[in-house]
Amino acid sequence: MLRQVWRSHKYLWTELSVSCRMLWWLLLGLCSTSGVALCPSMCQCGVTSKGRRKVQCVEGGMTEAIPTHEMDAGTEVLEISAPAGDWNALSISPTFQRFKRLEEVHIRRSGLTQVGMHPFWGVPSLKLLDLTVNNISGVADHNFRGLVNLVELNLDDNRITSLQSGVFKHLTELRILTLQRNLLDELVPRLFLKLGKLHMLKLSGNKFDELNPEVFKDIPELRVLECRECGLRRINTQIYHLLPYLSHLDLGDNQMQFIASDEFRDLKRLHSLKLDGNQLPVVLEHTFVRQQELKYLCLARNRLAKITNTAFVNLSSLADLDIGYNKLDRLEMQALQPVADTLERLVISGNAFGPNVIRNILNTVYNVRELGVAHMNLRHIPKGFFPERVRKLNVSANNLTELESGSLPRQLLELDLSHNDLQRLSESLILKLEDLHAVSLGSNPWSCRVCDLSSIIFRLNRTNLFRNVTCAAPKPLQGREISALHLEDLPGCKPPSQDAAKTGRLGLVVGFASLVSFSLVCVTFAVCSCMRRRARDAVQEQKRLAELQENALDRPIAIFAKGEISFKFPLDLTERKVEVSTIDEIKKDTQSLPNGTGI
Repeated sequence: MLRQVWRSHKYLWTELSVSCRMLWWLLLGLCSTSGVALCPSMCQCGVTSKGRRKVQCVEGGMTEAIPTHEMDAGTEVLEISAPAGDWNALSISPTFQRFKRLEEVHIRRSGLTQVGMHPFWGVPSLKLLDLTVNNISGVADHNFRGLVNLVELNLDDNRITSLQSGVFKHLTELRILTLQRNLLDELVPRLFLKLGKLHMLKLSGNKFDELNPEVFKDIPELRVLECRECGLRRINTQIYHLLPYLSHLDLGDNQMQFIASDEFRDLKRLHSLKLDGNQLPVVLEHTFVRQQELKYLCLARNRLAKITNTAFVNLSSLADLDIGYNKLDRLEMQALQPVADTLERLVISGNAFGPNVIRNILNTVYNVRELGVAHMNLRHIPKGFFPERVRKLNVSANNLTELESGSLPRQLLELDLSHNDLQRLSESLILKLEDLHAVSLGSNPWSCRVCDLSSIIFRLNRTNLFRNVTCAAPKPLQGREISALHLEDLPGCKPPSQDAAKTGRLGLVVGFASLVSFSLVCVTFAVCSCMRRRARDAVQEQKRLAELQENALDRPIAIFAKGEISFKFPLDLTERKVEVSTIDEIKKDTQSLPNGTGI
């Protein structure tokens, strides 16, 4: 019986095993046809947010060839990279022909020294090729054969020293070309041959003595040109004549010392212009008179000491102006009048404007919503100083020691208070800050004592204001994050022990001075009281004597005198002697009178 049961179970397990194997091979076959089954062991395979099949190999340490034979043929996005300290050591060979759906290839930090002979031949679906952060020293036209639909080529952060004419001639559909931070010192004529559809060219970080206008003849559709930090002293304005559709021009961090008033006369479709980080001393009159579509203008970090009254004339679309970190100490309000209606973002940080000048500027550009006033030596912000309409405010790197909630605009959403001298915040201000979308409070000398954090410590579990904000005092808490503190961690507000002696001496002096003052007050009070008492007694004595005299005069007095008595009023007792009789004498006299009357 047991043997029969065992045999039946063994048969069932065998059938189940066979069925599982058949199901596995069936699923494997289905996955193979769908293109997600094969995946190299050092990679991760999945789908992007847009639903495209992706192979990602970013752990580093890969050597020799890219393991394309272990990847599924249906891969659409291939990303190969490595950590900064563990680069790959790869080379590219023509092994991509079977990837008929491949659209993007990113090979970064992989030690590539060259692209190789037409490695992407037979992959017409490829639209983006990213070979940044490698050691490529040069490219040739055969490197890009077969990439007839490539739209974007990124060769940033390599070691390319030169490029030949027509090197990109097979990329007739190219829209974006970036060659930033290479070792180029010259652009040869016809370099961009057959790139008539190119819209974006980024050349920043190379060192050019000048830009030859002949280089740009083949790319008349260019919209974006970036040549930042290239050491340029001037631009041949003929280049602008060859690029009539240019809308974004970045010439920042160069060595330009002069901009003519008609410099940009041919760039009538310009939307964004960056001239920051140059050595411009002045903005001349009518410099941007033909840029009626200009929306963003950056003149920061120059040597501007003056902006003429008509410098911004005709900038009727300007919404963003940055004139920060120059040498301006005054600015005529007439210069800002042409942009007063449209300007929404203004940065005046790092200039020598006083509070009155700042106030006048803000009253002129009344539509500003984002304001930068950092590094301006502001010590106090009075109520109503900033317009209520401001939503983003940067007052970092000033000298603010305190701030009232009423000083902040009502519509404020973002605030940067970092790098000031704030030690504590009032509870009303904290409640105001908690309603904002973003607040920066770092790099202030926060005092982490009970009396200073009393309005904060009980709210730490309910606010993110003090995340990554550290204590500056007292010494035992220096560097500690305020958000991690507890009430028992906070010291009291008594002076430190090393100052106890000084504090004691000071208290003794204050106590002695208080005692002397109190004694003087007591003596003065006693003297004044005694004098008032004497004066009051003297007045009362005078009143009493006066009353006695009045009573003596008003009371009828019987005068008995021997002889004739005459009465005069008032009585003059000095004219005649009055003789006062005794009772016995009076009785004797009365007895001699008839009826006792003497009549």
